[in-house]
Formats: sequence, C-alpha cells, structure tokens
Amino acid sequence: MSIDTLPSQSVAGVHAAGDLERALRSVLFLAAFLVTWITMAPFPDLGDPKVLEPVADGNALNQLVTLGMTGTLAAFLLVRHARAALLALTLPLVLTLAWFAVSVVFATHPDLAGRRLILAGFMICNSIALLLLPVSREHFARLLTLAALVVLALCYAGVLLRPQYSIHQPTDVVEPILAGNWRGAFAHKNGAGAAMTLLIFIGIFVARVSNRSLGIAIVALAAFFLVFSQAKSPLLLLPIVLLLSWLVLTLRSPGLTVALVIGVPLGINLLTVGSVMFPGIEALLSIFMSDTTYTGRNEIWGFALNHVGQRPVTGFGFQAFWGTSDLVVSGSIRESWAYRASDAHNGYLNLAVMTGVVGLVLALTWIVAQPLADVIRNNTNRTDPLTMMFVQIWLFGVLLCGFESLLFAGGSALWAMMIMSIVGLRYLVSMPLRGGAHA
Repeated sequence: MSIDTLPSQSVAGVHAAGDLERALRSVLFLAAFLVTWITMAPFPDLGDPKVLEPVADGNALNQLVTLGMTGTLAAFLLVRHARAALLALTLPLVLTLAWFAVSVVFATHPDLAGRRLILAGFMICNSIALLLLPVSREHFARLLTLAALVVLALCYAGVLLRPQYSIHQPTDVVEPILAGNWRGAFAHKNGAGAAMTLLIFIGIFVARVSNRSLGIAIVALAAFFLVFSQAKSPLLLLPIVLLLSWLVLTLRSPGLTVALVIGVPLGINLLTVGSVMFPGIEALLSIFMSDTTYTGRNEIWGFALNHVGQRPVTGFGFQAFWGTSDLVVSGSIRESWAYRASDAHNGYLNLAVMTGVVGLVLALTWIVAQPLADVIRNNTNRTDPLTMMFVQIWLFGVLLCGFESLLFAGGSALWAMMIMSIVGLRYLVSMPLRGGAHA
C-alpha cells in the first residue's frame, strides 16, 4: 500500500493536484504531527511544585491550537476524503466511543470526563488526517523525514542548551531519582523513550522507501537518545517488536499469528499486573528478579484493581480518575503513594478503572482484534515497508501498555501513531489497491 492508494484518492486525482494543494497538505501534516508530538508547551519545568496540584483544565493555548487544527483537518477530510474518513469509523470504534460517553454520564467528574472525551475524538480525527494528507508514499516518507528530524533537533538542542528542562534533575518534584536521564522536549523519560522508538520505526521506513542515508541517520540519532533516556520498557521492547513484527508478517498461519499477537502481550500483563493478582507469579518472579515491585508499580496496580472492583461496569469516568482532587487531596500518602499516581502504569488496567470492564473489552476489540484481523486478511506483500511500519508501531503500543497507560491518552505521540497504524491497516485490506501500490 502507498498513500496514493488510500480510499477516495485516485491516481488521476493525485496527478491533478497542483503545487499549491501539495504545499498546503504538507504544512497541515507537519503542523498536526508536531503539535501532537511536541505540544505547545514543550520542555516542562519538573521542578515546579504545580506538578503536584490536582488536574485542572490543562494548557489553554494547546487546547485552542488543537481545536483550530482539528477544525481545519476535519474540513479537509469532509471535502477531500469523506468516504475514507467514514471507512475509519468502524463498528468497534463507534461502540467504544459510545460506551465512553456512558462512562462520562456516570463519572465522578463528568465535566472533566466530557472535555477529555471530546479531545480524544479530536486526536482520532487528526491521526486519520495524517494518513490522508500525503499525496503519495514518497511524499509521506519525506514528510515523516522532516518531522522526525525536527523532533530530534529539538530534543538534542534541549539537552545541549537547556539541560535543566530536557534532562531529569535532582530538583524534580516528583521523581528526583531519575536525575541524569534524558527526556528532551517531553515531560518524562518514558515519553521520550517511546517517541525515540517510534522514530526508529519511522527511520526504517524512510530508509526503505525514500532516502537510505537520512533513514539510517534518524535510526542512529533516535537510538542514541533512547539509550541515554534509560527508558527501560522501550529499550526492552524494541528488539522484541522488531522480531515479532517480522514473524507476524512472515508467517502465513493465522493460528500462529493470533497466538503471537495475543500471547506476548498477555504474557507481559501476567508478569506485571498478574504478579499482584496471583501470589504464585510473584513468587516465581522473585527467583529471577531482585525487584518484583517493578519500581513500585505493584502498589499502583493493586490500588487500581481495588477501584475496578468498586465500579466494574462504568468505571470512574473517561480520563477522570487519576490526578483528581478526590485522590490527591483526600488520599494519605502514607496509606499509599498510588493516590498521587498520574495513571495506572498499565494501559488496560487504566481503561478498566476509567470506563469499566465493558469499556476495556470494547476498546480491545478495536485496538487489538480489528488490526489483528486486518493483518491476517492482508494478501498483498506483507513485508511492504508501509505495512511493516504500521505493524511495528501497533505492536509496540500493544506491548508497552503492559507498563504504561497510553490508550486514549491525550497528548501521547505513541497513541496518535497507534491510531494512524490501526486505521492504516484497515485501509490496506478494505479498499482495492491502485497503480504503484508496491513501488
């Protein structure tokens, strides 16, 4: 698949597009990509005591820019790619968002949950647009090249020129123990690590499709930054994802594909959250690991599981639990430091707390089952560079959710790229390919 084979965009239409439209598409793509990845408030000051305050309304400038950008992209999709945009709104996604709306009604903070659900919808719209803005595969690769180099330049410039805002410091209010770990323009070294891993996948795609030298440079720069971020989960998962994605796209057995895609993340979650639920797993881990608490995450997981049991159907409301005054103000830090946690540190458990078990099951249908079915249905060249990049990003997100809460997370670059990949895999099998598809 190439971007010029996406639904509703014929080859003739691509050739008819003028230089002005191509330039406009490029500007919109780069704006949407960089606002999502860098936001309007990069290099946050982690030494500011305000980071301990309960969740408020967020960054007003970032919200205004997101609103304006989403309106522009929505108008573009409506005029140029209405059919393709509608194709992305599959039944699992519609049902998931509908249930999230139900969780808003029963939320402990419905106003906060409602605003964040709207912002989640904006991110889905913007991520779909990232697929439909480029006029060709090569154009897509060039835009990703430029965007990746801008992100890398900002992160390295921060480390060199403003290390107090781009490297974790002993003066950080929340986690001074991370002092020395690179975070670049991001708020945390884990976010930086995930972003660098994504850039490695993008660099591989660029090297295979557009410019080998620039692609290798992106991979090398991102890998170097990833190492100095000391983001353990991305460092651990990167080789696993590279191998797993190759196996998934090489094996022709649907049964083996399902076993790999379901079995690996299930195993990770059993070894993480499962260590809290089942004493036998914790005892087994203690034989091989010196720290079976996963640097204190086990306390958060136990806290989250307890609250899932309190409201198992609707949850506490979409993105309206962690960081709220109910926990930050009323909770005792001596009772459990989980009261001040930013999330459940597990994407699946986080969804269960926010939207209940029903919300989790519906979301997994869209996030895991749908793209898995699309990969199995893909009868074209399954080692195609674009297919490979989509699968790598998707699998990385699915696996990282065993350690981080990134599903439907506002401002998460990885979540935005996961949406793009899930929709991209659907486009691969839902529409006939036209001219240049395997170029």
